[in-house]
Amino acid sequence: MPRIVLVVLFMAISATTSADTIIVAREAPLRTAGGELESGAWNLWSNGCVGQYFRFDRPGTYRVVVRASGSPAEGVWPEMALLLDGRALATATVTRRSMADYQFSVKLPAGMHELTVGFLNDRRTAEEDRNLYLDRITITPPAGAADLMSIGVEEMSVECRRREEAALARCDAEIEKNRKSSAVVRVVDASSRPVSGATVRVEQTGHAFLFGGNIFMFDKFSSPSQNALYKNRFEELFNYATTGLYWQWYEQERGKPDYARTDKIVAWCDGRGIQVKGHPLLWGNEAGIPPWSDGQPTPEVQRRRVVDLMHRYRGKIHFWEVVNEPTLHRQPVIDEPYRWARQADPTACLIVNDCYVLADGRPLFFDLLQKAERRGVPFNAIGIQAHEPAGMWFPLDRVWAVLGQYATLGKELQITEFTPTSGGEKITGSYRKGVWDESSQAEYATKFYRLCFAHPAMRAIIWWDLCDQGAWRPGGGMLRADLTPKPVYRRLKRLIHSEWRTRLDGVTDADGRFEFRGFHGPYRITVDRGQERVERQFRLNKNGPNEWTVVP
Repeated sequence: MPRIVLVVLFMAISATTSADTIIVAREAPLRTAGGELESGAWNLWSNGCVGQYFRFDRPGTYRVVVRASGSPAEGVWPEMALLLDGRALATATVTRRSMADYQFSVKLPAGMHELTVGFLNDRRTAEEDRNLYLDRITITPPAGAADLMSIGVEEMSVECRRREEAALARCDAEIEKNRKSSAVVRVVDASSRPVSGATVRVEQTGHAFLFGGNIFMFDKFSSPSQNALYKNRFEELFNYATTGLYWQWYEQERGKPDYARTDKIVAWCDGRGIQVKGHPLLWGNEAGIPPWSDGQPTPEVQRRRVVDLMHRYRGKIHFWEVVNEPTLHRQPVIDEPYRWARQADPTACLIVNDCYVLADGRPLFFDLLQKAERRGVPFNAIGIQAHEPAGMWFPLDRVWAVLGQYATLGKELQITEFTPTSGGEKITGSYRKGVWDESSQAEYATKFYRLCFAHPAMRAIIWWDLCDQGAWRPGGGMLRADLTPKPVYRRLKRLIHSEWRTRLDGVTDADGRFEFRGFHGPYRITVDRGQERVERQFRLNKNGPNEWTVVP
């Protein structure tokens, strides 16, 4: 669905017509994060939204008028979005403290849909609170269209389930197309003549796709046996690790960064074929500000940190989140940090990472990336966090659509922070009701991984955190606090290392060929010819050529 950014005019709206549908914000059937004010307006916070489920009898251009006001923080006014099924169709900046009308003209499809107004950039500082206040939403259908018909939660839930199941039903075919390629093992003798009837064993030894987790609890347990078990569980499942570089703790004394811990993690990962990502080099959050600095360090100090870390770990850490969550914080701006990073390591994969993307498409982030591209900011990948809003079961058809939208920017995509929990939190944002427990955690994660693995633009998924002990959110781990696996760990292990792993046996044909189709990644090929056996290592790549010659 294309995103439309509108120039919104303040205007006096004429009296409503008989076809108008009016949603009074404080009485709306759909209200998420927010609360009523004494004035009767509805105060949205976080990324809250207000609206209703409707049946649109036919596609057409609808006029939607939102009566709203706002208050700024850090000189920035609230951004308001008109959302269809949770994705932003159009946005407007609310620049008045008094109520004014904001008009949208949008094309809407036929069928059952959720139409809401959402808050995109909530922000509170010690001095200011950015707010969005809604009074009402007025919807006018195009000429000749039937009046809007509101529908209930149960009817919409059936439709949402149908959409999600349809999205999942496509995954196997997409995985076959996007994650596998054809290959040929060609067996010849010393004179390059084809050898028929040779036995060939094909064993995939790893994945090209990156399945990972943050490795923050590395050697932080109370006993050596627990530390060893944590590492074992990590290695059994993952080939990708995020190591923490949060400036507040990483360099508590100026000039004395904690290289020793990073050195140890990098060496352990390198010995096991686990790739490493550094997170984050810079961040506007207090965790990204060293204790010896009065606010954000100067650009020169920032540059020195980026260059020093990337030079030290060049060839060892290939992935870097240089600036974290740039839409939440005005500083640092991404331009120069990514240029410093590219100069420090021209071969590194530089990721721009942000939050709330799966909630509403995060139009602020999409816009930031488009503008960064036009300014020539060097970055390779787009990082999509997947744990905010807390408790949300991101509808999988929407996840697929958001991935498709960001893929249009021509960069690889990575899910950088994924945290379905099991601590009893209420499930939100979905037809799926109930709470997040070990069963629902495993169910959703399995579906989410399958969908993301199927998408051609995806490169990686990072789980945030591996174990409940030390986890950012209660119950967020794949392992319980005692390091025993939850159902989600066992199910993902089976998915990644059994269902998505190629192991085949066969014999060469008259031309000495053994053809197969396998998942991308490294392989061990074993060929037996009589008493002779030979093993070779090859890599099956998406774009080939994938023809390997073995001489027994």
